Amino acid sequence: MQTTWKKTTITFLLGTDAAHPVKIAMANAVADPTAKQVEDFGNTLSGLTGLPFLGGLVTVQNALA
Repeated sequence: MQTTWKKTTITFLLGTDAAHPVKIAMANAVADPTAKQVEDFGNTLSGLTGLPFLGGLVTVQNALA
């Protein structure tokens, strides 16, 4: 069985209210981002927006053949 990478989406959560965060979604990201890459880019977004970085969610779509 072979896995074919289709798409990765990373959603960055920013803000001071964890119950209602600001979400920034980046579609078609690299196939397998590391936690460090997600954290570094989240901190960059934090610097640009002025909002604290709360976390990131990585969603990967694959096709099995």
